[in-house]
Amino acid sequence: MNVMRTMMIQFRKPSGWLGRLAGLSMNVEHAKLWQRGLTHIAIEPEAAVLDVGCGGGKSMRILAHAAHHGRVYGLDYSEEMVRMARRVNRALIHEGRVEIQHGTVSALPFPDATLDLVTCFETTYFWPDLPGALREIWRVLRPGGTLLITNEAYKDARFARRNRFWGEWSGIEQLHTPQEYLAFLTEAGYVRVETTTAPEKNWITALARRP
Repeated sequence: MNVMRTMMIQFRKPSGWLGRLAGLSMNVEHAKLWQRGLTHIAIEPEAAVLDVGCGGGKSMRILAHAAHHGRVYGLDYSEEMVRMARRVNRALIHEGRVEIQHGTVSALPFPDATLDLVTCFETTYFWPDLPGALREIWRVLRPGGTLLITNEAYKDARFARRNRFWGEWSGIEQLHTPQEYLAFLTEAGYVRVETTTAPEKNWITALARRP
């Protein structure tokens, strides 16, 4: 395995010193993606928010700033990223505004109907069971709660070569079209489902709500 592939595969589940480099990269390179995704929603100051796949943890600062009277949770199945995210958010954790846990989207460590917003930045295409994960997120959202998914790749013929290369090298399970996201979310029980794409970048945002 060459150096480039060794680095790229770290974005699936970062570990060791290369994983820490990947986490630092996420905290810088994904900033515009977070900002674009968050323009689609309004976060209430008292909101309870979960960031699934929080990575290096910088996205949680943005969420905590918006939910400044609420509570923000981070979850990642990479122990390396949990440690990094806790360091990045040390002050917010000390204030009791942020909590970061090790875990998986297939079994979220939250009671039913406890969260107002769940965000998923650059994570869903690494999930082996996307429909099951969407149902699990539905479980922890309160009625009227929102799910926000933002990724920098979706299935599109115009980007087939790029996406095939990226998918093979970074361990992506599968890319989906906007129509497939609509179908998955609707079948999982969400309402007011919508997708927005940035075709010039191959970015996609999906928004859905629990009834």
